Amino acid sequence: MWFPILARLPFAIAGIIAGWFVAEGTLRYNVVQLGIALVMLASFIAAVIYAPAVWRWFGIRRGPNRHP
Repeated sequence: MWFPILARLPFAIAGIIAGWFVAEGTLRYNVVQLGIALVMLASFIAAVIYAPAVWRWFGIRRGPNRHP
């Protein structure tokens, strides 16, 4: 039952952000909310993909061999 929470949480956050800029209940609100949710999804995926490279760039090592 945890999957609906994972699906609704980004839309809840996107709804809060969209509410700052657009009146709720309009078609434009739904479009802006969807756009914000897609940007959040893309940034999450980018963070997951590039996290190891960023960690290496900052010199953060993982695993049992932590000596430089």
